[in-house]
Amino acid sequence: MPPSPGGYPPRGMGDSMKSTGASRRDVLKMAAVGLLVLAASVGGQERARVLYVTHPAAFVHAVLPVAEEVMRELGGGADTFDVTVIDDASLITPEQLAAHDVVMFNTTGELPMSAAQKAALLGFIRGGGGFVGVHSASDTFYEWPEYGEMLGGYFDGHPWHQEVVVRVEDRDHPATRHLGASRPLYDEIYQVRDWSRDDVHVLVSLDTSSVDMSANGINRTDSDFALSWTRSFGNGRVFYTALGHEPDLWRDEGFRQHLVGGIRWAAGLDD
Repeated sequence: MPPSPGGYPPRGMGDSMKSTGASRRDVLKMAAVGLLVLAASVGGQERARVLYVTHPAAFVHAVLPVAEEVMRELGGGADTFDVTVIDDASLITPEQLAAHDVVMFNTTGELPMSAAQKAALLGFIRGGGGFVGVHSASDTFYEWPEYGEMLGGYFDGHPWHQEVVVRVEDRDHPATRHLGASRPLYDEIYQVRDWSRDDVHVLVSLDTSSVDMSANGINRTDSDFALSWTRSFGNGRVFYTALGHEPDLWRDEGFRQHLVGGIRWAAGLDD
């Protein structure tokens, strides 16, 4: 962002100052003021504006009130984000999208969005907006294939609901660099279909040695269960985490930082 017009002396001002007796110190003071104005302006853009959508058009997860409470708590922290919560996807408009940096879905089913609204959402992301999907965001819009393409895959059952060990595959990403190489957690573990490592950048995956691989409902034959990833969609950034079914996990500081890092990355504030 260029400095404000009054931030630095314009061309020719140096000679004018000399003629009026202004000192070099005065020039430096004016430059310093300009830098302070610039820093304040840039600092004002360091908080992502998040539109958090919590519309359950199918299964209603009991965690939703806790998740909303945590999102509001996180939105009050320094260097996090400002959050607007809506529980009706039919209210999404192009103007509302334009007023935010990131759209975040914690949703299920076929949301009541018109073709124009869907086009506006994909246009927002392709144009450089961020999208964050949490847990059942992959259990959403099965009848809208472009959504699954944007997100990177669809929910395909949860063979395990227990304590597991997750592996951190990218230890440098803002959403995972605080987690270490692996960690145990208790949650409902999704498997995902219609996704490929060729299309997404996996952040976190399941350590299959921590679960029963003969459990009912396992559909994948490659034993590859990604639990969080990122991908590009046009000029936009997409972050998805399959975690977040259990209320206690939303209270876990590691998961909270996982969300904050993912949101800020999707907004383009952290790389």
